[in-house]
Amino acid sequence: MKKFQHVDTWLFDLDNTLYNADNGVFDRMMDRINLYVSGHLQISQEQASALRRTYWEKYGTTLRGMMEEHDIDPDAFLWYTHDIDISDVPHCPITNEYLARLPGRKIVYTNAAHEFAERMTQHLGIRHHFEAIFSIEDAAYISKPEVGSYNHLIKTFSFDPKRTAMFEDTAVNLKTASDLGMTTVWIHGRNDPLHGHPHIHHTSETLAKWLQQTIPQHPQKKDK
Repeated sequence: MKKFQHVDTWLFDLDNTLYNADNGVFDRMMDRINLYVSGHLQISQEQASALRRTYWEKYGTTLRGMMEEHDIDPDAFLWYTHDIDISDVPHCPITNEYLARLPGRKIVYTNAAHEFAERMTQHLGIRHHFEAIFSIEDAAYISKPEVGSYNHLIKTFSFDPKRTAMFEDTAVNLKTASDLGMTTVWIHGRNDPLHGHPHIHHTSETLAKWLQQTIPQHPQKKDK
């Protein structure tokens, strides 16, 4: 862990970082968002889907777009859109084992709803590894990559960004982290690792692979 010896605080995104959302979690959530937007604005689901993408590109999240342009209740939106089944999300024993061996403070930092993040980490069997979950509600509904979200996080937990590492599957979110002095790790999944981007300091296909490759193995017990 030589390249991370300075780190005493570890920030972990949730979706597609602490677990793989390819099993349909995102699709279920997008369906719920479309239903909410469609019902609230009285438009078709096709129109709602297009508007969701527009708001995501313009504001970073559909939630922020709906708040800015339609003055919605953010908590009602978050409750409705995160009310999905997660029972089929697989556990990762490697992540569970190695998180226990990672020294320092560990915090989940997510744009997802707090209840969902609590429910997901409990389901995965990893909640006990983390000091806290910092969700979109905790950031006053300001989402990554806006610097205001990071500033809320830093103020809440009083850590030094220069002694912090952040793990994310969304590369743009690591730009703000890097600007603040954090060491960044892009969990790129099936995407090709980005090269030549100074805000991406390290890459790994999955968090489990990074943990295995970075944290020393337990020493072998010697026969007496």
